[in-house]
Amino acid sequence: MALSIAVDAKSPTVNTLKLVAEYCDVKVAFAASGSDVPALTTPEGTLSGTGTIAQYLVSKAGNAELVAQLVGTDAKQQVEISDWISRATTEFAKVDQPACAAMNTALLNRTFLVGTTLTLADLVVFGALHPTVSALAPAELAFLCNLTRWTDYVYLISGAASLYKALNFRKPAFAPPAELFAAPKKAAKEDAKPDAKKDDAKKADAKKGEEKKGAEKKGEEKKGDAKKDEKAKPAEAGGEGKKDKKEKKEKKVREMPTKKEERVCVSQLDIRVGTIVKCEKHPNADSLYVEEIDLGEEKPRQVVSGLVKFIPLERMQGARVLVLCNVKPGNMRDVMSCGMVLCASNEEHTQVDFVVPPEGVPNGEKVVFEGVEGEPEPVLNPKKKHFEKIAPDLKTDANGVPGYKGNPFKTSKGTCKASIVNAFVK
Repeated sequence: MALSIAVDAKSPTVNTLKLVAEYCDVKVAFAASGSDVPALTTPEGTLSGTGTIAQYLVSKAGNAELVAQLVGTDAKQQVEISDWISRATTEFAKVDQPACAAMNTALLNRTFLVGTTLTLADLVVFGALHPTVSALAPAELAFLCNLTRWTDYVYLISGAASLYKALNFRKPAFAPPAELFAAPKKAAKEDAKPDAKKDDAKKADAKKGEEKKGAEKKGEEKKGDAKKDEKAKPAEAGGEGKKDKKEKKEKKVREMPTKKEERVCVSQLDIRVGTIVKCEKHPNADSLYVEEIDLGEEKPRQVVSGLVKFIPLERMQGARVLVLCNVKPGNMRDVMSCGMVLCASNEEHTQVDFVVPPEGVPNGEKVVFEGVEGEPEPVLNPKKKHFEKIAPDLKTDANGVPGYKGNPFKTSKGTCKASIVNAFVK
């Protein structure tokens, strides 16, 4: 008979407990209730809470080795697993950017949360974090690489595919060492007749002996000739020899290949249209705003901008903007920023204002440049300074139209605009 758990059908706890039950091969049924806190009635009494019920489900698994693996093989592991489960139902109940960053750091040197194999801690924490992690943009997943790696690995080995969706990120391709696939050296051809081999070897040895005697005689004759030649050589011969060597060396230097120049093109930038749905002052910096921007993704993207001195808070709210989406995410005074709002600025940087898309352009639409082809980089590499090399050619013209080398920022509804003319866009 299946165990019955009462919980709100929309609660993420449902999938977490389903995952634990399926992994332990324990049958459960769910009854809708008005509470986010699950409740399970057992012969011993009523149990409540995700962690408590998850541990009970593990105890009902028919495999003793599996039970020991999931709850810990010693007292230390059992305490650590219990601690992670507690954090899943409290600290990770409402996951935010700092919580993701903390998990990313905690997973730096870990494959699993506790020990060297999957435990109940991994299953329960995975269930708590997955809704948030799966909604992150590819650039954010790339930045939180340890959290992404762990989430994807637990997803694959726990059988979670029936309950959760896979993460949207590009895995690095494995390039095996070339020597593993090198063609084997061809073995020397062997004669079919072994007796013929022996005869050939004897003939060869005899021939070598005769050649050696002849060579010794010739050597003695050459020695005498060499002495005569040395006396006859002009002094310039040595100079010409040195000159030839020098010319060869210079030729080698000239023939060395030059380093291939890195491709730099505006198509590498992922510029999209968005709307600021929420904006507030940065908690740790007076000159910064923290915005949530709707870019047509599953949830608004968090961006930190240094616009306090130039644009009042009331103008920030609801503003239509362009966002560079593939800058590498990073912490700005302890707050994660996953993009950059593009603005026009005069040379003295005393005037700054938004670059604005035309009306009617949907959030998430990419800005294009006529005649320019190519896909944007998933994440711009700060070491290669792609944006820094492109930025000097991003400017507004005398009419306030932004462009790259005069090629306007275009959308499906026309060109973008800025209030500051002959300005830099950054």
